[in-house]
Amino acid sequence: MTITEENKDGKKKAIRRTKRLEARVTGKEYAKAMELAETCGLTLSDYIRKCALGQHPRRRLTDKEVEALCSLSDARGELMRITAAVKSIQGSHRAQYFADTRFVEQWMRAAVLLIARWNEIQEYITQ
Repeated sequence: MTITEENKDGKKKAIRRTKRLEARVTGKEYAKAMELAETCGLTLSDYIRKCALGQHPRRRLTDKEVEALCSLSDARGELMRITAAVKSIQGSHRAQYFADTRFVEQWMRAAVLLIARWNEIQEYITQ
């Protein structure tokens, strides 16, 4: 079997896999190996190769987990924008804003909504 891999220069290089590894397993062991390979989105051959080389194949994310991860990423982006906005305010003005109870109340409402969304995501993932 021939595959290609990029070398350090970014050029593609053909790699030929010509050696075979064989192991005798029970039907139950074979079924378990197939199941693990499928959950990782790999062929059985790729899964066993990775395991034999000391790598630890990870299972693919479910659609539910991908959606939750995207939501968390969006929430992180919002936090970064909030942080940048607060940091861009001069220190003396920042003190004035946080001394203003209306500003602090709005800030708290926004934070509560963000925390509530994180809780929804956590519940969604753990269902």
